[in-house]
Amino acid sequence: MPQFDMILVDEADAKGVDVIEHTAGSPAREGGGDETYRCGGCKTKLLVNVDHATAHGAVVKCGKCGRLNTEPHHH
Repeated sequence: MPQFDMILVDEADAKGVDVIEHTAGSPAREGGGDETYRCGGCKTKLLVNVDHATAHGAVVKCGKCGRLNTEPHHH
């Protein structure tokens, strides 16, 4: 199961994008694949066992540290 650190973005970069609100203690999204995406700041697991399509273009606000994250552009 590959794990990736997400890229931190600021609010200006996320303007006009639907932000997924993560709640500390459980992933924002889970299931459907084998990739896990962690907060680029505090390394909290935000998207767990998802497919790449679920993470592609996603912006997630970490419920632990409050930072905004987007998927790393790996392929």
